[in-house]
Amino acid sequence: MIRPPWPPNVIVDLGSLGGESRGLAINAAGIVSGTSFLSTTDPHSGGVRAFRYADGVGMIDVGVLPKSNMSFGNGINNGGLIVGACLVNVNGDTEPHAFLASDALVLSDIAGGGTSIANDINDQGQVTGQFWNPDEHAFLWTSDGMRDIGTLGGKYCAAWSINDSGQIAGESHIDAGQTIRAFRFSEAEGMINLGTLGGTNSQATGINNSGQVVGESDTGPILRSNVRLRVFPPLFGTHAFLWTEGVGMTDLGHLGGGTSHATAISNNGVVVGWSTLLNGAFHAFRWTKADGMIDLNTLLPLNSGWVLTEAYGVNDKSQITGFGLHNGLGRAFRLGPLEIVNTLG
Repeated sequence: MIRPPWPPNVIVDLGSLGGESRGLAINAAGIVSGTSFLSTTDPHSGGVRAFRYADGVGMIDVGVLPKSNMSFGNGINNGGLIVGACLVNVNGDTEPHAFLASDALVLSDIAGGGTSIANDINDQGQVTGQFWNPDEHAFLWTSDGMRDIGTLGGKYCAAWSINDSGQIAGESHIDAGQTIRAFRFSEAEGMINLGTLGGTNSQATGINNSGQVVGESDTGPILRSNVRLRVFPPLFGTHAFLWTEGVGMTDLGHLGGGTSHATAISNNGVVVGWSTLLNGAFHAFRWTKADGMIDLNTLLPLNSGWVLTEAYGVNDKSQITGFGLHNGLGRAFRLGPLEIVNTLG
């Protein structure tokens, strides 16, 4: 594996609450929220919990709402507030309830007991996600309560990310069919269809404070590998995109295997996600305008014992969190420049 001549990076194993863990979001201080199984032997029966990781403290169980034993930590803001969902027992059935956890890890059910999932929170305390009533729709939650932000014309809509201006990125059906398009929502413009890279469907998963949006889009029909006929991917596939006002969608490419997916973008334009390699394996990536798409594994210290497969969050210090295998164990990670670690002490 060729390693580019960039400044050295430090990889941190964030640990676990007993089983496999996954880092899903990171704030400006390098504090990570995510999810960890409680058991290595039987993760589903053992339960799963949202976590918060901070230097000097380690990984802490965020807890659960009443009548729940499972939680998922999806987003964190710079004030340390965490949002996600708990699986709650309601009259013998299990359904997700969106939660907001204070910096003291006191959980509140922001949907008032409704079926819902919170995916992200900005520094103003606005939360976005989706709820069911009975169709699945995206919501914007403030201290005044939760409201439906509409759809692009169909019945399904989900919101994945919100910036500090209250702009939201997500996906929606555009009609009664199954076609899904990425959108950006704002109070001034409503919900805007961001289009595709040439295919039929697209999904938006991240937005920064400049209103740039990232996600994935079809580029056309996906060719399957056929060794006998010497047909290999990629010619067309599902690619990560960057959408910018006045420019539209830019194809961010892939790591050789024909598909890629962007999950988050920092305020200085660093995009992270994952992509397939030529052998079909998934590797986490970092994309910048200057360097293009880089396999995160080329940024690791030598003999680290890591294989980074998915990246979910990035902050303005270029610290990245996600999921990988550390000496064969599934673990949440934080990868960042050496000078950042030295500054944090």
